[in-house]
This record gives sequence, structure tokens and C-alpha cells, in this order.
Amino acid sequence: ASMGSVVFPAIAADTEVRVSALDVSPYMRVTFDLIGNGRLVGTAAFSSLVPPDIPEDCSAWPLVQLSGVGADATARIWTIAFEVGRVLPISFDSIAGMTSSDSSRLAIDLARAASGVPGDTVGELRGLPYQVRRAYRFDIAPGVEGVLAEVQRVLNQEANPMEEHLLLVAERDSASRGRLAVAYYERAAGSEELLESSEILALIRFTAGGDLAAFVARYVGDGVIYSMLQRTGSRRWRLQWSSPYTGC
Repeated sequence: ASMGSVVFPAIAADTEVRVSALDVSPYMRVTFDLIGNGRLVGTAAFSSLVPPDIPEDCSAWPLVQLSGVGADATARIWTIAFEVGRVLPISFDSIAGMTSSDSSRLAIDLARAASGVPGDTVGELRGLPYQVRRAYRFDIAPGVEGVLAEVQRVLNQEANPMEEHLLLVAERDSASRGRLAVAYYERAAGSEELLESSEILALIRFTAGGDLAAFVARYVGDGVIYSMLQRTGSRRWRLQWSSPYTGC
């Protein structure tokens, strides 16, 4: 059986999530589109609320059982769900699934783009090469390519190992002359165990208005923050929404 967490987007990012205070009953009659690997994999509805089983000093979103997911494995491989008809999934290619020549070329392009991002304040990491942790390539419009990626620099010194993670969105079009132009970035540096890492949940286009957005899970310590990055114009993206932290 499939289960999912219900994230309430209206709750402010600086709020502590108390699962007992959140009411999922208004959503029990709603059908949801399930999205995974860049496509619609099925629909489902909430069948029941799963009692929370979390330590007292931890927080979590309400957990629900889903009905109507389907018996085939494809329908069960979903990462995020929206009310039916609200969004259209955008397919993407992961660098991990590309040919070696395509992945090498994209890694080089991303390293070049990352090295030009302003705000490099970690002196110990300057000059070290960027490595791609994960990257996803997608089409924005005819002749316009987008890339969402997380790249890193690592200093492997025994006494004080240090890492820097750079989350960036870049675009390539006729005006960028074949180069990736950075449209959005976030930089974080510190020790490995304290740094967040990011995972793409979905790239979507809203059916109302046609805006394009990326939903990202940010893993921090033992918890997670969900965020939405939205395209606001040519080579322009912004952080539009973030959920509160849930975890321990």
C-alpha cells in the first residue's frame, strides 16, 4: 500500500509543525495526480489517516494511506502529488542516465557556470574543481534548455574537512551562445554532516498561467525542507516558497 505526507503550503517557513493541529479531512474527497520521473504515473485519493509515530521532540507532516494508486510498479514510483489538473509534469534527463560523452560535456559546462557564480567566500576552497552531485536537463521552450543541478567542492583535510554545495538553475539559449547562463543559485559551505543536500522532486508547469517551477527536497540533518523555485522570465528564477523544517 502507498502512503504519503500531506504538506500544507500555507504554513509559514518559520513555524513549528504540530501534526496534531493539522486537519487533512478537507482533502479526503480530492483526487491527486501522482508524478514521478518527470511524468504522470497515476492518480490516487486519501483513504485514511495514519497515526503519527514520531519521537516527542520531532516534527512531521500528517501521513495518509492512498487508494487507487494501482498495482503496477510504475504507479508506486511517485515522488510528489498535486490536485488533479493543477500541473503538467515536465520530463527531464538525469546526468546519471546520459551517455558518457553527454554527461562529461554537461559536467564541464556546469563547472564553468559554477566557477562564475558570485559570493565565493570560502578561501580554502578557491581553485578546487567543482564536481556534479546531481544534474537534470529539461526543455523550457523551443530552443531554450534548462538545467537544475547541485555541484560541490570538497577539501579532504583530515583535521577539518570542508565542503561547499552550490544549488543552481541555469539556462542555455541562442543569446547565451551555447553557454549555461546561471538563473538562480544558493551557496552553502561547512562540514559534511551539517550541510544540506538537495533532490529534485518534480519539474512542472502550472495549468493556470503556464509558469514553470521546480520542487526540491532539501535534506538538513535528520529532517527535510521542501521548496519551490519558479521561473519568472528569461534566465530568471526565484525561490517562491519553502516549507517549515520537519524532522528531529
